[in-house]
Parts: sequence; C-alpha cells; structure tokens
Amino acid sequence: MTAETDPRSTVASRVEPLLGMIPHPWDIDDFLDRLEEHRDREIDLVAVPWTLGDSTGAWQRRENYDVIGYAENTTAVHQDHIILHEIGHVISNHRGRCVLSAQEAQQRAPSLAPAAFAHLLDRVSAAAEEHEAETIATMILARVSRQPRRRHRRTTQRLDASTAATLTRLTSAFDQP
Repeated sequence: MTAETDPRSTVASRVEPLLGMIPHPWDIDDFLDRLEEHRDREIDLVAVPWTLGDSTGAWQRRENYDVIGYAENTTAVHQDHIILHEIGHVISNHRGRCVLSAQEAQQRAPSLAPAAFAHLLDRVSAAAEEHEAETIATMILARVSRQPRRRHRRTTQRLDASTAATLTRLTSAFDQP
C-alpha cells in the first residue's frame, strides 16, 4: 500500500496543518476562528436538541459558509468531538450519499425547497467517510486532551427559526452508517 492509498497517511496529511492552529488553552471557538481564516470561509455552529437515537451532529455546506449542527445537551468535551468530527468531513471535502429514500427525506423536511432537498439527498456519508472524520476528530482531541479548556461556545444568529427547525429535524438523517 502506497502513502497515497494508505488511509492513515491520508488522514494524517489532513490533520497536520490543523495541529498548528490549536490554541493554548484549548478553545473550540478560537480553533474555528483560525480554521475560518485559513480556509477563507466562515463556519457557523448551531446547537440542536439531541435525543437518544438521533445523530449528534451534521454539516451543511452553504454557498458562502458552512453550518455545523451539534448536540446542545451533552458535555463540552462531547460537543468538541462532534464539531471536530464534522470538521473532518469539511476538510476532507466529503460529499457522501443519502441513506434515506426520497419519501423518508421529504417527511423529515417537508418545507425544504426541491433544489435544497436534492442537495441533501447527496450529503449523508458512507462508512469510510464516517471513519475518516472520526479519526480526524480523535487525532485532534488527542493533541488537546491535556490542555486546560475554556468554557464558552460561539453561537450563530444567521439562521432564522424555520432554518434552525429544519436543521434540527435533519440531524437524525445525517452521519448514520
């Protein structure tokens, strides 16, 4: 297996540039600020209610920025892990595939425009992409695990109530193997 086809080498090459962006003490918001500057693209975080059986996170690529939904009712460490997992998808340029039928997806997001709906049907990630994103999150968290942590979290005001409600409904459809 060559370095180009070795999944571990691929993940390590994606994580390496991020390690220099890790703030001391660890703060996910500071890290995202640095990543936004590096990518020249904003990332909005949206805390969504989580219940057992739902996905804990989701990523949506918008035209000019990215949105990451994460479980609001879990620990700060778990929230960081969820956000970093979604960052793994972002930096890997994952496209994924939908595991829902068109009918199931329409039931979860009945007010979604057809063009946006078609985009979402192409988003849910395959097992290999999930493994890669999880490995990226774990590698970054391993680096920061012994650092003190700040306890605040950025919030976004960009999403209106309807969009936030749609994102909440969709989180159960994303990131399932």
